[in-house]
Amino acid sequence: MRYWRRGVWVGAALGTGALMAVTVWNRSLEGVGPLLSVLGFLVSLAGLLHTTVRPAVALSPAEQLDRSADALADAVRAQWLAEWRLRRLQDPEPLAVRWAPAQPWLSDLDEAIGWPARDTERPDLSGLLADITQIFGYVPSRRLTVLGPPGSGKTVLAVRFTLDLLEHRGAGDPVPFLLQASSWQPDQQDLRQWMVERLVAGHPALATVGPSGGVLAAELVSCGRVLPVVDGLDELGGQLRTRAVFRLNTELDAGDPLFLTCRSDVYADVVEAGDVLTSAAVVELQPLGFEEAAGYLIRTARPVRGPAGARATAWDPVLEHVRRHPGEAVARCLRQVLELPLMVAMARAVYGESGADPAELLSRRALAEPAAMEQHLLDAFVPASFRTSARWDGDEAMRRLRFLARHLERRGTRDLAWWELHTALPGPLRPLAPLLLLGAVTEIICLAVWLSGQGAESPVVAAAVLTGLCAGYAALARENAGLRRTLLLSVAYVIPLAAIVGATRPLVRDPFYDVPFAGMHELLGRLTVGALYGVAVAAGLGVIGVTTAPAPATMPFPVLRTWRHRRWVWKAAAGIFVAIPAVLIAELVIYPVSAPTLLTVAAVSAALGAFVVRGEGATAVEAGGPSRRRYGPGRAGRLGRALVRGVGVGLPAGAVLGLAFALVEGGTAAGRAEARDDLPFRAAVHRPADGGRYVVADDGTRYGLRPDGTAYVRWARPLEGDVIGGCSYYGGEPAFVPLSALSADHPCADATRRASVTAAMEVTAGTAATSAVRVRLPDGRLVATDGVEDWMDEAEWRWIARQDSGQLMGSAVSFGLAGGLGLGVVAGFAAGLHRWLGAPVDTSRTPSPLASLRTDRDTALIRGFLITLVAWLCNLFVAMLPMGAAVATVVVIPMGLVTVALSAWGRLLTARLWCCSTGRLPWRLMAFLAEAHERGVLRQAGAVYQFRHARLQERLASGEGADGR
Repeated sequence: MRYWRRGVWVGAALGTGALMAVTVWNRSLEGVGPLLSVLGFLVSLAGLLHTTVRPAVALSPAEQLDRSADALADAVRAQWLAEWRLRRLQDPEPLAVRWAPAQPWLSDLDEAIGWPARDTERPDLSGLLADITQIFGYVPSRRLTVLGPPGSGKTVLAVRFTLDLLEHRGAGDPVPFLLQASSWQPDQQDLRQWMVERLVAGHPALATVGPSGGVLAAELVSCGRVLPVVDGLDELGGQLRTRAVFRLNTELDAGDPLFLTCRSDVYADVVEAGDVLTSAAVVELQPLGFEEAAGYLIRTARPVRGPAGARATAWDPVLEHVRRHPGEAVARCLRQVLELPLMVAMARAVYGESGADPAELLSRRALAEPAAMEQHLLDAFVPASFRTSARWDGDEAMRRLRFLARHLERRGTRDLAWWELHTALPGPLRPLAPLLLLGAVTEIICLAVWLSGQGAESPVVAAAVLTGLCAGYAALARENAGLRRTLLLSVAYVIPLAAIVGATRPLVRDPFYDVPFAGMHELLGRLTVGALYGVAVAAGLGVIGVTTAPAPATMPFPVLRTWRHRRWVWKAAAGIFVAIPAVLIAELVIYPVSAPTLLTVAAVSAALGAFVVRGEGATAVEAGGPSRRRYGPGRAGRLGRALVRGVGVGLPAGAVLGLAFALVEGGTAAGRAEARDDLPFRAAVHRPADGGRYVVADDGTRYGLRPDGTAYVRWARPLEGDVIGGCSYYGGEPAFVPLSALSADHPCADATRRASVTAAMEVTAGTAATSAVRVRLPDGRLVATDGVEDWMDEAEWRWIARQDSGQLMGSAVSFGLAGGLGLGVVAGFAAGLHRWLGAPVDTSRTPSPLASLRTDRDTALIRGFLITLVAWLCNLFVAMLPMGAAVATVVVIPMGLVTVALSAWGRLLTARLWCCSTGRLPWRLMAFLAEAHERGVLRQAGAVYQFRHARLQERLASGEGADGR
């Protein structure tokens, strides 16, 4: 079975490649376009069946939650163990952080905590770092608050608590999850909502649907499977701290565990302004002893040769001087600074292994104050960490990290998420930068086409489409913009454009394209229709649900996460996907084009696509050991629900937009029709016996209206041609073909049933199903014709194709509703695919930031491909659809590419182009962040980075250089 499945994929890839090769060799794309689309659909269908119709193992909801909690516990443990090692807390051992019970007024009542009535039975809460889980277990309420000054080791203690609790976690026990309080907005979010948000941000796979139909992260929280470890309550603003404690007190149920850290003075202010943390015992970290800090620095410092070959370190004379001269100001300052574990870690990094001499801490007068010495250690930490880097020197790393620290400080967060770096762009560029970049590339291509001597109007059309797209997308440029707001703003953009179409379009029916804007002034028509097209694409994006703050996606196809050959599947798929449109564009731009040229274009574009999509999105997942559960019909059910929901949103949205366009455009055109004169010019009006009217021009041409309102023109000059009967080209009906049009290659040139006619004939409008115009033969028959319109001037055509107000309004409503519903259906299907691909199918280990970036890139490309495929498949059936619906399907074609540009990966690309070209960030951004993480400057929290300590971020943000350069 395994080889059969692989054979399906290999066969599909070979078939697609062979079909494309034949197409290129024949230098013709006309006959194979539908085949390419159908083949692509079959390949996608094969993949869908492969991933959906698989044996399923039925699990109860409780078992599913157990498995998810176990997977989360493994992910959290792996994450913080790696961080523990990167920060070298085990080398040789952690600092001996101590704590003691805090002042009693900071704790809740004894009976609320659950302490026994006798003090002799109450356990001692004093302890060391390794005792933290034991002390936590002593507290009956299972709520503990840890206080201490900045840099006293509260975060390290929280990490140690998390790891120790996971080490001894039993079946069904909650998973400790470390939360940074700075990411909470307690005035807007409740506790559980915030926990769910952080769980999903750190572990995107938890955004999947849980066994009860809700978000899996929310179900884990609501079932008590997550133990919140809240670090840094002091990092919230004054009022927010009090509000946070209030929410903790009111939203935690009796027996819900909690571990909280805060600065001592800040927590005292919170208690005075509000209340203590309900049922929580409170302990306070104690300063390090000087000898403890000194011993740690000596053990971790690089050894040097001492007298008689004895082992010594650069710290020995400095520490000895402090011991001998305890009364000196600089000695007292160093003693005070080394009371903080953070400063001891900074001193180790700056002087322990770098070769720098710590004697400068005693010799520099500017460092005689504790604040100055702490700032000096923080400033020297980054250059010392990057001293051995082969890519970035310390000064360059400092400039880049200062920019990032300022960016985080402006946003009021500690999380350095790659998908939020686009917020570092200037205000107007934040929502529109991907669209502007995509538009700039398109405009360059159009200008190249224009300069090559073809498509002179293409740059104008591209600019109009970009303008309409940006204007329409402005409806989505706000957080949490709902569909109602999106529709209202889209309608606000559509109304003036529809009014322009209605006010400038000819009041005639186009014989070939039954659309309201056919025949408009060329430049105005292209600008207006281009803008309408852009607004329609933006409206489709609103239906799909593309927001301005995308989160990284997770790979939805298990086979592509675990198959060891997936790398080459990605490369082949990306190569084919990029090569097909490249060949199509080459056919349009280069004319005539040779087969070798097309083969070269296909090869180069395929290689480029394979290079961009490297297929490495699942690397980190494999390293963490993905879940081996199999997926069954529930996956197909999610697809069905997503499609139904997408179409349910798309149909009403498309109908509203289409109806708004129809009413405004049709009403404007109908008003113009009512105000015009009945006859084309002022002259004597003749009234024949049938009740019609006509006027006669100076050359004898008659312009008339029949009683039913049909316009006609009777030429004074005779027409010479043949009346042909039985020709299949005209459906077997008689037809008049002028002699000038009856060439040897005419479809009816060999017809045997024909008769020559030379006479002055009457011409009236035809239909798209018959011919552009129809002529009345001398015997009174009204027949189709081919080529007579070449004899007509513009005034004559406008007269016979004129429409009254009712016809104009009817055609506008027909086109608007058909177009709106067509847009709604296609965009609805695209929205269903987008939502389905946005929901992961399993709970796996936490990806690294780089792995989450690659996974989001791959998923974004899959989304774009499938959305484009839906649009192309709909275009296969345009002949069976009304013109409005056919035009609407064309709107969705670029939507796939736009969704890729607006994905988290696409936004990062634009942010990198701006920030890297201006020198704020390095071009190899993710490699730089990964190295900063490896060197201990950053720490990883799920898919995001954080600075090692809040004080380091604050110090970097306050450094010199306004732009971080």
